[in-house]
Amino acid sequence: MIRVRLVQGIIPHYRVPVYANLAARAEIDLTIHADLSEGSGSLKGESHVPGCTLEQLSERTLGPLVWDPQIVTAASKPCDVLVLPWRTRSLFLNRAIRAARQAGSGVVIWGHGLSKYDNSFRRSLRMRLVNKVDALLFYDPETARRFASNGIPSERLFAAPNAIDQRPIQQAIRSWQDQPGKLEAFQSEQGIDPDHTAIFISRIEPDKRLDLLLDGLKHALEIDPRMRLVVVGDGSARAEVEAHARAIEVDHAIRFLGAIYDETELAGWCLSACCMTYPVAVGLSVMHAFGYGLPVLTSDDRHGHNPEINAIRPGENGLFYADGDPGDLGRKLVEFAGSPERRAKMSHAASASVGPDGWCIDRMVDGFVECVTAVNERRAN
Repeated sequence: MIRVRLVQGIIPHYRVPVYANLAARAEIDLTIHADLSEGSGSLKGESHVPGCTLEQLSERTLGPLVWDPQIVTAASKPCDVLVLPWRTRSLFLNRAIRAARQAGSGVVIWGHGLSKYDNSFRRSLRMRLVNKVDALLFYDPETARRFASNGIPSERLFAAPNAIDQRPIQQAIRSWQDQPGKLEAFQSEQGIDPDHTAIFISRIEPDKRLDLLLDGLKHALEIDPRMRLVVVGDGSARAEVEAHARAIEVDHAIRFLGAIYDETELAGWCLSACCMTYPVAVGLSVMHAFGYGLPVLTSDDRHGHNPEINAIRPGENGLFYADGDPGDLGRKLVEFAGSPERRAKMSHAASASVGPDGWCIDRMVDGFVECVTAVNERRAN
């Protein structure tokens, strides 16, 4: 077996099925170092992963930096392959790499490989790490290919396409579809026209640019007054966003539902929409939308998004609007509403994008195993 130590700040709930799947692989003995405490704030981690050994690792932020000396302790422990987070904010990442080398471990850094807030200084910090480790593991194959085109040897580049567990989504869909007439009754009760309803699902924070989405909706309504928007989520900017909706007189066309955590309840709304729209910086929400067969509409500023943007194929399973242009956003919303046949094809493609040959957990874990296996073989030789 390959003894793998994986260092994470916390274990997000959506990562638990990934790590459980990885630990279930016959060739992998997995230990995860993460903060297992209840923590504080809105982002909390999990403290149990089936099949994994978990060890406490604490860290704290110092302004934009991360004070994380315990990653050096984790790196010093015996293992075959150490997987470290690829973050330039870490003050102890370089020491952890040196400690792993001294312990005889192979070293992988895992992460985006890019930044939504990139600049030359951030890039130089990231690239300094490249020649210090055995392999780079990316969240998507497109970024791996980009690094290969910049001269990094392809045998050191691997991708584990970022995915979520689609089983809760499929179970929620079945709970609606197995009861004939249930979805139609819900839509009638809520006054929803699925052909003219878009949905947004996320926290309502300033960086989500809901103001831009509302401005886009205003343009859409000028073309097709039947357009509607459902907003699922809560956050610090909700009152401001609702005020903006009133100020530009689109509040009659928006439903603010607040946060919905129950997947079955959420499924009713997702199955009653023609697309998922996310103005800027989209991430794993793409995979959630695709699970419901929802095409995704977002900005064409690829560098401003997370790696999951590379799962969107414009015209096939989603659309891009010109970044920062609410008029184009509105026109694209109307495009979804105006062509049911095209939308049905895009919905099918969206579902297939997270199927067995797409961005799914099995393929994500396959990429992870391929990476650590290659590093372990090189280490052994």
